[in-house]
Amino acid sequence: MKLFTVHPVWPIFLSLWASQCGTEDNSSDVCQEDMNPDELNILSSSGQMEYVDKNDVNETFSCLLYPRGLLNCSWSFQTLEKDAQLSVHINVCNGNTRADYWNIASKDGVGFKYWNLHAEFKSVILEFNMSLHDKWTSYTYMYEMELLEVLSPPSNISASVKDKYLMVTWSLPGSRTTTNPQCFEYQLDLGDQEEPKNVTAKLFYKDLNDPTRTYSVRIRARKNKECFLSHVWSDWSHTVWLDQSRFKLNTLVIISISLGVPMILLAVLLLVRHQRVSELLFPPIPCPPPKYIYFLERNDPSSFVHLAQPAKVEEEITEVEDTKENAEKTF
Repeated sequence: MKLFTVHPVWPIFLSLWASQCGTEDNSSDVCQEDMNPDELNILSSSGQMEYVDKNDVNETFSCLLYPRGLLNCSWSFQTLEKDAQLSVHINVCNGNTRADYWNIASKDGVGFKYWNLHAEFKSVILEFNMSLHDKWTSYTYMYEMELLEVLSPPSNISASVKDKYLMVTWSLPGSRTTTNPQCFEYQLDLGDQEEPKNVTAKLFYKDLNDPTRTYSVRIRARKNKECFLSHVWSDWSHTVWLDQSRFKLNTLVIISISLGVPMILLAVLLLVRHQRVSELLFPPIPCPPPKYIYFLERNDPSSFVHLAQPAKVEEEITEVEDTKENAEKTF
């Protein structure tokens, strides 16, 4: 904690005292003061000024500028003494000119204010004035644009598998202050409740692919400490799905191919040998003998019963020659 006492700085003292009294014109002079964005200025009614780190005080406050120009400022002064009054002044400065402002009386020491900014600006200065009877203390802190800005999530996200590697690519996040790729860091969520992967100053991620996984890829970004002091992550991007099951042959497809190919070959063979195969598969129906046709036409089942015919007796014929007559002719 940096703490030192200096002689009263009367211009600042008078400006803050006027702000405490509600004088709007003098309060606008805060944009003209030379302030260090890394320090919290504390001025008390005794005339003592301190420069400390904002994390060294019990009170908390912050301002964030979201991608669509939404400025959100919040504060919590829960250590205020009973009956103490807190007034909050939010000054939007464009250089030395105040572009917009809000004055708020916070009764319970906790509050927030957000609104859409349409004017151009470079910094936001917060003033917290605490008063109790004849004593007062003022906090003054300046946010530069680099500290205020919350990035847009990365866009143009693609995920694919190449040569047994998972490859994820994306575009730079939207920023009002920089387009330098070296000033951004990213977190990749690949699904399956794994820890996010950290990537710095790159627009791609490469790792060995797990062919059994279905990846759900989303990315968020923030400015890294090499360029800025902002530690606020952007929102997560939309999710890109990579389902690898559509690249694999399942059991049903393999069985279908195994049975389908032989059946196709059989169909071709049947077409080539149609006539021969037809004769074998569909032989002609035999025609009944004529003697059965009459009974079939009568449709009388009893007609099919026949008595066995007696066996035909063959006649034996004996030829007798006249031997006497033949003998006379011989002599």
